[in-house]
Amino acid sequence: MKSRLLLVSFILVVGSSAVRAALSYSDPSPTAQSERKVKTKGGKSFDRDKSKPVRKEIGDWYQSNIAAFNAKDVAAIMALRADDFHTMTPDGKVNTRADMETRTKLLLDRIDHFISQDFQIGTIDLQGDLASADITQRTVRMQRLPDGKLHKVEAAVVQRETWKRTPQGWKLFTVDNIRDGVLLVDDQPYKP
Repeated sequence: MKSRLLLVSFILVVGSSAVRAALSYSDPSPTAQSERKVKTKGGKSFDRDKSKPVRKEIGDWYQSNIAAFNAKDVAAIMALRADDFHTMTPDGKVNTRADMETRTKLLLDRIDHFISQDFQIGTIDLQGDLASADITQRTVRMQRLPDGKLHKVEAAVVQRETWKRTPQGWKLFTVDNIRDGVLLVDDQPYKP
């Protein structure tokens, strides 16, 4: 059961994506006219930035997160999370930032290396300094299980991730609404 929790913890901790993009959201420089769109809704006009700057910044966040996990650098991983970062499991349990840091250390101690980390950002909902989206993620790694041997572990899940805009850039704030999880060990469904 404990090993299953560590495997699932990885899903909660990673919150990453293979999106590649340049930072531009905090850059106040004017956006080219071709990247702007005026949209009218309910009799009100909205000027939209078609360059999707928030998506680009969050994509960069994911690149940093992937690099930190590949390096097995817990300090770098936690630096990408807000001071009040927390997760909520499907059974309603809240895990604090400290809880997730401990789980991250335990998980990384068992991982030999990552084969791949693939994360797709869904539609981003921006509400002030918070941005949230459903993330579809799949990781494949070589991991030591309780039998002491290295195994190929594939984990996939969909979850909502919310980031908080800070003076240092976007930081992961919450992970919740975790669903559609799949866990394979050596290409077979995992049975704890």
